[in-house]
Amino acid sequence: MTTLISATTPVDFGLMTCAQALSQGITDRQLRKSGEYRRVIHGVYCSAETEITHALRCLAAALVLPPESIITGRSAATLRGVPLARAHDRVEVLVSGHKYMNRRFGLRCWSVKSWAFERVGWAGIHLATVERTVLDLLARNPRRPAVAAGDALVHAGLIDVKTIHAFLAGRHDHGIVRARAAAALLDGRAESPPESELRVALVQAGFRPTPQVEIHDGHGFVARVDLALEDLKIALEYDGAWHADPDQHRLDQKRLRRIRACGWHVIVVTAERLYQRLPDLLAEVHAAVAARR
Repeated sequence: MTTLISATTPVDFGLMTCAQALSQGITDRQLRKSGEYRRVIHGVYCSAETEITHALRCLAAALVLPPESIITGRSAATLRGVPLARAHDRVEVLVSGHKYMNRRFGLRCWSVKSWAFERVGWAGIHLATVERTVLDLLARNPRRPAVAAGDALVHAGLIDVKTIHAFLAGRHDHGIVRARAAAALLDGRAESPPESELRVALVQAGFRPTPQVEIHDGHGFVARVDLALEDLKIALEYDGAWHADPDQHRLDQKRLRRIRACGWHVIVVTAERLYQRLPDLLAEVHAAVAARR
């Protein structure tokens, strides 16, 4: 699998460790106080003009990590083209035998055992295979975001659910029970991590939502909704921000009216409702189900 920056090295981006900076005549005070440089992770700097992305943080980590280290989890997914890690997120790494590495600013490390077939060479260290990446995502994160991350890799076509289950079978890794439980909820049809998290929240509440359901009327296709309780014609639409643009808002409202005209009850889910008021949202779904039975 080709990564986004597989042909580059830390030097190509002007990254340098403190020791490298000193060897070039750059003092520690210049690095920290002059405004010409910025810290990428602990002990690694770049020009203040350089845009810091998560891929850049991964390259910076490669300068200071032990050579046997393996970038995994959200970081590995991002390097493979599925942007699960934001620019400021810590680089997720397996560092077997180096348990104190986690104390470095910018790194999230696990000192766990891995195997040679679970990694490939990258930037002087290693990158987890897709299978190992999924294992770490499922084993080391809370259930809903773990499933959402796994769904994103499946949706991107990097792996399928059958392969994930086969990879997890028979293993005894730390967190493997958690990983298998999360894997049982995987479904790559969701088009965004919040949609996956909404689906898992509904499943955990006892519902059986179907992702990406198409609605038709007598004239043909009307809309495709994020999640649906099909037998009761209840649709859930995720819109993290809800559109403030007047033109887009009018289009959204027209779409919702067409869906409702087909006999569907529509529940709009915002980021606030999903992440801050989930009990209220689930209560609304329960009420809609009771009303339609």
